[in-house]
Amino acid sequence: MQKGKIILIVLAITSGIVGCGSEKTPDVKSISIGKDGMIAHQIVGGFEENYDMDEIEKLASDRVAEYCADNGADSVMLESVDQTDGKVLIKLNYATAQDYNDFNHREMFVGTVAEADQQGYQLENIAFISADGKPMEIGYIEDHDKTQIAIIGTKPTEEMVVNIYGKILYINQSATSDLDVSFSGKKGVHITHPQIEDGTGESVLSYIIFE
Repeated sequence: MQKGKIILIVLAITSGIVGCGSEKTPDVKSISIGKDGMIAHQIVGGFEENYDMDEIEKLASDRVAEYCADNGADSVMLESVDQTDGKVLIKLNYATAQDYNDFNHREMFVGTVAEADQQGYQLENIAFISADGKPMEIGYIEDHDKTQIAIIGTKPTEEMVVNIYGKILYINQSATSDLDVSFSGKKGVHITHPQIEDGTGESVLSYIIFE
């Protein structure tokens, strides 16, 4: 296989352009946010051809090494590259949300509501909803210095499950954007960013408030 073609595959996978999933059902990309700030990222891509897994693993490893050389050792860790049922499964760990942001070119913020406000996120403009369907405005949420929020950007055709270490209180209502955002248990959120008709579209943020 041509090296250039493999590079494009690796870039597509590690940028989250193709689908990915959880350990039991690797169909949808998953991101797990740990209490220590680490981000676990599992991605799986399905391809019609047989690819050289050794070359894919080397190129993924080289990309991680290049990032770490500029941003510090262990800022991104390549846990594994496997092939299962005709799919390529890549597991990555990021030391911080900022490392996920910079490595994937996908916006991510994890911190308190107060810190998000300080970073310029206009949360007062977001319509939130609880797991039992009750609407909530950010102004009515207490303890902004303690309540946590995860903010994650996705582009058209992206789909993912976000797993949180704490109990999820509110998510942004789907009606406020092109996204379909829904609860997936007490600690998970499913995000689907549909294809725009003309094939284009900007990254859109999802908001998850938890404790």
